[in-house]
Amino acid sequence: MLGLLKKILPQKQKNRQLSERDLNGRDHVGYPTLQLSREIDDLVKKKYSSIKPIIKLYKETLFFKWGPNIINNALTDEQLANLSGRNVQMVYLLLFRDMLRHVSKIVTPKYATENWSELFAQEILDACKMLSDTDDNDITIKQQLFASNELFTVDTPIDDQNPENTEIPAWAAPIAELIMLPPDMIYKCHRPLMTVILEKLKKNKKK
Repeated sequence: MLGLLKKILPQKQKNRQLSERDLNGRDHVGYPTLQLSREIDDLVKKKYSSIKPIIKLYKETLFFKWGPNIINNALTDEQLANLSGRNVQMVYLLLFRDMLRHVSKIVTPKYATENWSELFAQEILDACKMLSDTDDNDITIKQQLFASNELFTVDTPIDDQNPENTEIPAWAAPIAELIMLPPDMIYKCHRPLMTVILEKLKKNKKK
């Protein structure tokens, strides 16, 4: 699944035969990620252009760099073949919504209502029809996760030299399980991005 998201456009597949792993990566990660990203971009353009840089930083890093990389490195061929694209979308959306919730404590986009982070996420959920598949075995847990009002804690520092010293928050486990990843991988993607984004916002607010 190397170069996963570079292979999802047809014109880039003309001159090479994709392996079964590449095809599964494209279908179960690449295409679902593109759909989610495009819906977010469309909504940002319509209603949330004032926070476009924040959203772009989080989305481009998680959706197109760190996310595909950890999925590729962690999942076996069999796991990737069985990975649900809807679950990939839900994991990204839950983390993305949490980012919006944290951001909403500091800034409010122009013309937005107080609960704008919830409205944003709901519109994306509906646009992607993430909970509409009748044969989705994980729909109940995804409904529960999306209904949660929990603001994910990102305060625990990451000790890369001694991983056992990093206490992974409980919220990461059910999200990670949706895409067959260890919880620490989810936390180690979300926390660094949140740290950078929140520091930037707080610094700008002081100016």
